[in-house]
Amino acid sequence: FSAQLKPLVKKHVQNILSVGTDVVMDFPANTQKLRKWFLDMASEVNASHQLIFLNLNNEQCLRQIAQRRNEQPERAAFDTEAVFIHVTKFFEVPEASEGLNILEFSGKE
Repeated sequence: FSAQLKPLVKKHVQNILSVGTDVVMDFPANTQKLRKWFLDMASEVNASHQLIFLNLNNEQCLRQIAQRRNEQPERAAFDTEAVFIHVTKFFEVPEASEGLNILEFSGKE
């Protein structure tokens, strides 16, 4: 259903940005195509943007997922190693050539 929601979200976010209010979005940005949607949304209304990239290895991610399962048991059915491995197969590291303002955290901070 995300394809049906995207135009509505885009218009809503652009309206908020147009009046000078910041918007923080937590959305899938694991591929260049998905990040382009984000960049286009900001660019079309001349809004600044920033992509926060958590550059973590699989071990670090799986530790965080395990911790989240403990803290939020209702997520245990979805937050699994198998789901993580499946989703990770599609991940594309964000690159400067995409035109994004990338703020990278490596987990070593």
